Order: sequence, then C-alpha cells, then structure tokens
Amino acid sequence: MVDKTEQKFLDAALEIFAEKGYKGATTRFIAQKAGFSELTLFRKFKTKQNLFNKVLNQNIVKVKEDVDEALATNVSTDPDVFLRTLITDMARIAEDHYEFISLSNTQKSGSTDPMLDEFVKYMSKYLEENLPGRDVDYNAMALSLYSYTFMISQTKYYEKDWFNYNQALEGFIKNVLKLFS
Repeated sequence: MVDKTEQKFLDAALEIFAEKGYKGATTRFIAQKAGFSELTLFRKFKTKQNLFNKVLNQNIVKVKEDVDEALATNVSTDPDVFLRTLITDMARIAEDHYEFISLSNTQKSGSTDPMLDEFVKYMSKYLEENLPGRDVDYNAMALSLYSYTFMISQTKYYEKDWFNYNQALEGFIKNVLKLFS
C-alpha cells in the first residue's frame, strides 16, 4: 500500500517524466512539484530509477484495472455492438491515462514498451475468445487498437485546433467493423 506522501511523489513524477522524459526530469523538480524535499523523495524511493519503475508499475496496474472493468461490462453478443463498445472504451482509457501511455511509449525501461506488451497479449486473447473463427490476426488487431487509440489521443492533445477526434475514432470503428463483418 502506498502512503499519501509516496502517492504525491508518484503523481508528480508521472507528470514530470511524461513531460520531460526520464533524463530531463530531475528529482529536485519532482520533489518540489510533490510539495516535499528531495531528501524525502530519496528516503521513500532511494533512487530516481526506483521512482520511475514504481510509476510504471503502479500505472500498468491502473490501466489493467480500467481495461478489466471495461471488458467485464462489454457483454454484447452482436459483433458490431461489441466492437464499437470495445474501441470506444479503449479510446476513453487511452485518454484517461494519456500521460502514462505517452511515458510508457517514449521512455523504455527495457527493450520494449511494457504497457504495449501487456495490452497486446491480453487484448488479442480477449478478441479471439469473443470473436472466434475470424480470418484476422488477433495480435495485429490488438496492436492496431492500442496504437490508434493512443495516436488519436496524442493528436487530440497536441493538435487541438484542427483535429476532429470524434471523426477519427468513428472512422477507425467503421474500418474495424468492415474487417469483422
């Protein structure tokens, strides 16, 4: 269990790491943003790398919980309704966790993005269980879902003036429905 002080550090660190990257984020700035001293940060986490890993791990769990909740409520047996709901829910989750997904995609802690690996494995299994017997590469579909929903969330975030998020999401949904019909 994370105490209130640790959570303030984790929240501040997510924001700073997402904005400045691992190398650009300083423990002094993270501590300042959290409202504590740098000494308190090091007492809680020992190293910047430990703090970074804790941010990644905590947020992977949060995203998984949100994905699990969304999948548990998507019980439609109509493939079109099922897919529309799935894509809309995943897009919402990508928006809700934009900072973390951005961080996970840009600041690799190993050879690959840990969130991407988890999502593709989990989602491809889910798609195959709920839409069996389709002539579709379920791993590629899961990767497309992850990549596209993150990309449109990122574009919405950075290109507010010209980008039509709802139109882009609806276009993706229509294309996916064609693949599965």
